[in-house]
Order: sequence, then C-alpha cells, then structure tokens
Amino acid sequence: MFSLSNAKDLYWVVLVAFLFSKSKEQLYNMTGSSEYAELGKTFMWTCEMFVPSGMTDNAVFFQRNGKSCGLLAHNEDGCLKFDLNPRYTFACVSEYSYALTIPAENMTEYEEGSVWGCFYPGDGSYKSPHVVLNIAIDVHNVSMIPSDNPLTLIEGTKREIRCVVNINAVPPPTFTWYLGSKDISSSVGTDAASINITGKKVDNAKTLQCRASNNNKAPKSSSTMLNVAYPPIVSIPSSKDVIEGFNLSVKCQASPGNPNTTSFFWTKLNDLEFLNNGPMLQLSNVQKTSAGTYRCTGENTYFNGKKGRHSQDMAVDVLYGPEIENKAHTVVNETERVVLMRMIDSNPLSNVSWYDGTKLLKTQTATKTAILIIEDAKCTDSKNLTLVAGNTVQSNVTTYVELVVNCKPTPQNAEITFAIPEIPAKVEWSTIVIAYPEPRFTVKYINGTNNSRISMSLSKNSLNNFTIHCEQQVDQGNHLGTFYLEVSNILGSSEILLHIVKQGKPKAPTAIEVMCYVTTARIKWKSSYDGGTLQSFFVVALGDTYQSSRSDVIEDDGENKVHHATVPFLYPSSLYTFYVYAKNKYGVTLSEAQNCTTLKEISITTESSSGTGKIVGSIVGALVMLAFVISVSYFCKRRFTDRDRHNPAKPADLNKDTSIYTTIKKNQEENTERNLYNALTPDENQSQYESLHMADIRGSKTNTYESLKNNSSPSTDQKKDSNTSVFARRGSSEENIPKLSEEYTNTSSMK
Repeated sequence: MFSLSNAKDLYWVVLVAFLFSKSKEQLYNMTGSSEYAELGKTFMWTCEMFVPSGMTDNAVFFQRNGKSCGLLAHNEDGCLKFDLNPRYTFACVSEYSYALTIPAENMTEYEEGSVWGCFYPGDGSYKSPHVVLNIAIDVHNVSMIPSDNPLTLIEGTKREIRCVVNINAVPPPTFTWYLGSKDISSSVGTDAASINITGKKVDNAKTLQCRASNNNKAPKSSSTMLNVAYPPIVSIPSSKDVIEGFNLSVKCQASPGNPNTTSFFWTKLNDLEFLNNGPMLQLSNVQKTSAGTYRCTGENTYFNGKKGRHSQDMAVDVLYGPEIENKAHTVVNETERVVLMRMIDSNPLSNVSWYDGTKLLKTQTATKTAILIIEDAKCTDSKNLTLVAGNTVQSNVTTYVELVVNCKPTPQNAEITFAIPEIPAKVEWSTIVIAYPEPRFTVKYINGTNNSRISMSLSKNSLNNFTIHCEQQVDQGNHLGTFYLEVSNILGSSEILLHIVKQGKPKAPTAIEVMCYVTTARIKWKSSYDGGTLQSFFVVALGDTYQSSRSDVIEDDGENKVHHATVPFLYPSSLYTFYVYAKNKYGVTLSEAQNCTTLKEISITTESSSGTGKIVGSIVGALVMLAFVISVSYFCKRRFTDRDRHNPAKPADLNKDTSIYTTIKKNQEENTERNLYNALTPDENQSQYESLHMADIRGSKTNTYESLKNNSSPSTDQKKDSNTSVFARRGSSEENIPKLSEEYTNTSSMK
C-alpha cells in the first residue's frame, strides 16, 4: 500500500488516478522548445512520461518518422543514454522527463516536416501524440499580382490585388496594405493576401503598398503607383434664355480627365438627329422649335479603348412676344351672356387688356387665355373691342375682337333737324345704323304715307354697321316739315325723326344755375337749338337802380352742351336777376330769370399801431371817393331822366320767327326781353348803356367799366354765319350711342 507520509507517494497516487481517466495515446506528452524551429539554431524535444502499472523501469524511446533514434532510462545509477542517431543528443531532465536535442549544426531543412514522438519501451501503447517539426522561414520575397506599375484602374470599377511572398515562409506572414500613408486593410493568409481596390479620382498617382512579415522580423514590401482613369468634368450654364430671332452661342468647358485629351459634342434631348461636334453650340435665328434641353458631353479614351464621358444638360428657353389667336367674329342674341376668349401664345406669359375704344374694360396678368364676359348683351355692344397683349419681349400687340349682337336696328340719331336759310335748297344727310341682320328702310310722312321725294341708299361699313344716305330737293314751302325714317329687320324696327325747317331765332337756354360771390357771379346753363345757324351767348345781371353788369360773349359748343360765364363788377350784399341771352343772325331769346344775392364784403383790419395812420387815410380817401361817386351819379341820373322825358323809348321791332322751334311767349314778356337787351346793347345813336355804367363807377374801377361799355355788344364780336345752304342738327339721343371703334367710325358727312 502507498503511504501518504511522503510527497512522492502522494504524487504517484494523483498521477495514477489521472492516467486511468485518459486513453493510452494521451498518457505521454511531447513538446518542443519553441513552436517553430529555426535553421542553424538548437531545438529540443521534451517527453513527459510515467511508468505504466506493472512496470518498474523508467525509460522512454524517442522516435523520428517512425524510427527510434534514442533510448533514455533513469535508475538508481542515474541517467542511462542509448544514442541510436548521432545527429541528436539526449538528456534526462528528471526521473520522468527526458530530452532530445537537435544541435544547431544539424538543424537544417532536412528536419523540416519530420514527425516526432516518444513511447514506453516495454509497452508501445504508452506513447505521446505525433508532433510535426516545422522550421521557421522568414519572408524574403514579396510581390503583387498584377505586377503592373503603374497599376491602371477605371474610376468606379473594382480590381483584386494579391500580395505574394516566398512559398516556404513559416509561419504564415502577416500582410498590411497602405494607400499612400493610410493603412487600408490587414489580413492573415497561408501564403498570400488580397484586397479589392475601387478606382477613385482622388487616389490617382497614389502608391499602393503591400507589407509582409513573420517571426517578428521587419516587414518586406512591394508597391505600385495607381493610375486611375476618369473622364473630364464639363461645365455649362444650367439654363439659357434667348429671344426668338436672335443667335445663341454657348461654349462647353471641362476640367481635364485622365488621360487629359478631351473631345466635345452636343446633342439635344428628344431629337436624335441633332449632333454638334466641338465645344461650341451655335444656334442662328433661334425659333420656338429651338427650345429644349441641350446636352454637352466631354470624353477621353482609356487605356483599354473605352471612353470616359461626362455630360451636363442646359435648358434653352426661347422668349417671344405675344401671338393672339385669330378667330371669326362672335354672333349672339340680345340679353345673352357672352364669353369672348382668345388664346395668347407667348413666353413669358403676357399681361392683357381689353378696351372699348379708349375705355379700359379689364386687365389680366400673366395669362395665356384672355377672357371678357358680357352678362347681358345689348345691340350697342356690337363693336370691335380691342385686345392688347404684352410681355417683356414685346408690348402692345393688338387685335380686334368683333362682337355682333343680333338685334333690331339702332340708329345713331333718334332725331335730326335740317335748317335751311332759303328756298329752294338741297338737303343731303346720312346717319349710321347698327343692326344685324342688314336693315331695310323707308321714309314716311307723319300720317304714315310714304315720302317719295327723299331718295335713299344704304352702304355697309362692316358686318353690322350701315350708313343710310338721304337727299331731297326743297323747292317750295310744303316740302318742309317732319318725316319718319323707318329702319327695320326681322328682329324689329326703329324710327328716326327728321325735321326740315327754315333757319330762325335760337331757342332759349335752359337749366340755369347761378353762384354768387362778393363782386362776381358764376353762371352755368345748357344750350338749346341754335335756330339752324351760329349762335352765341352772354349773361346780364340786373340789380337795383344803376347796379347792372354783363359777361363776355360765349361761343356755342353745340346743342345741349353745358356752358359757363362769369359776370364781374357786382356790388356786395346785393340782389341781382340774371338772364342768359342766346343770339344768332335771326334774333335773340333769353332764358328764365334767376335771382341771386352777392356775398357780404369782409373788412380787413390790423392790430399794428403803426398802421393806424393808413386806416385813417383809407377812410378819408373812401369818403372823398364816395362823395365823388354820389356827385357823378346825380348828374348822370339827371341827364338820363331829362333824355327819357324828351325821348321816350319805343319797343323794338322784333324779327318775325317762322321757325317751328321758336319759343312763343306772351307779348309782354317779349317786349320785356327786347327792352332789357336794348338797355344793355350799345348803339351808335344811343348812350343809355354808357350812362348806366357811369352810374356804377366806384373809385379805381372806372377804366374797367369803360372797357365793359366798349365790349358790351355780343353782335359786334360774333362770328360771321356760315354761307352753307343747309344746317343739320342731331337729336339729343345721339349722346346715348356709344363711340364706335376704328372699324365702326361714322364715315358720313354733312353737306
């Protein structure tokens, strides 16, 4: 039995228990002095063993490639050695540990790959596992595959690069990759390493290096320069605007690629036939069809014959002025809703305006569709509307948009008057009628019978615009009178009232309005029929005794027109009666009276003590002037009274008015008008008006009143009447007919 009294017994108990738990092949352990042997350096194998059960000897065999090369034993006498191969030396390390040494001189490539082991001599089943002897061989030959230098890559493509060392390098080397100074990869392989390189423009001309090392030795390396092929980079504007009809020239520029020889060509998207070689794109007389996307391509040729290309697009926008759609006229019925529409082709978009003559109807901004809506069409809407379009390229592009409204005839004049100075006379006139369809016409007497004396004709100005021409010879008095011109079509009829009369006195002015100030008055009135010849106006202001004045002569601007006049030299705070006189060569008529009181005169004072003398002087001067005026007034009044006593005034013999437009008044009113006119109209044989004005003289106004006296006669400065045989006057309804546009202008004339 084993005794636990000593350490040796304890060791064997533990070792036996351990060995019985293992298989026999794992009982002995064979280890080398290092993982790899080195040529020319000593290497030692150590075998750890135990004595099998039932055995007594401590012994072990060393075996190389299945052959025993030495026996070692240990007993009381010490270490026993039996050298079977002189290449090796043996030693007992301990009682259970034995060593085989390969001397440095014998550590040659002969030992490379030899298989070693140890076993118990009495029972070969007690042995160590086989161990292979590997000799360490340094890396001494490093190269890259492919071996091109420079190594050419195409930008964006990948290529595998392998680093290869001497095939017998042991242990396997460690590989490290550098691109320039940057470590880009490391890996471990049995005899080589590889890496995938992607061609990049920024890596062109950089050095790619492979480093390999083992056995803790300094690495060996191999390197090559990268030649990355890449295309040129072109540069052009992203867009270009050009006005139609102009020329366009654009140069395509490029940063050189690798290789740096660059060629250029231009293409156009969606136009396969367009090709322009060279860097210059030149378009002459640019048209709308020239718009589009143009592409410049720069290219070079790689080492393998392939092309390196880079392209950039440029949008060409052709700018042109507005082109308004041309359409036929629009025909609608009265009261219908009308939508007038025209397409506007322009670049950039146009601003449009609709006009009726010079009247602006509507504006639209940045549009390609011009629209004008008339909710309720009327006959008078038949006209040429003007459509104006413009943009930054061209402004004021104009077209007419014709609107025709189906309607009964609408005459330009509802009433026409012809005043002839004498009989016989020839009457010629014309008037415009708007109608669609074309109208028919006839002239009738008041009783409805046809008038065959008036000859008529119709001329067409435009689609719905007509001129009716009439002519009559007036040979006797019964040819004068009032007639109806009836104009009709399938939609209805209209009548024009025609008056043929002899010239006479004008009708009285109407709508009198008076605005009084301190020493003046402003009068407004509306003119009436002029009696068939030229008329003029003046205003008379009648106040208390010796207080009267009149305006300058006002020329006639036409029937039913508003006229203005100013009456000067009135007294403050005085009531005046105003009359507007109308005069032509046949006589005078006056308006109804209008009363107005002038404003109170405002005295101007000063608080300055230095002005007191001036005020006193002014008062004294005023008193002296007042005394002078009273004296003059007294003598003038006395003279005027004495003359009236000896020469009483007789009523004037008025011209007898045969015109149908003469305003019939009572004899008393007519005599009053004539007396007023005679009183204010100077005559070479009378001095009443001068006396009247002398009574109105105040201070420094003497010259002014004298001037009024000298210019008081409206007949003296009046324009001479025309010698034309016939005067035609349109009725007031003419104002309701809209002014016609260029196409609708009345081309008729009064003869």
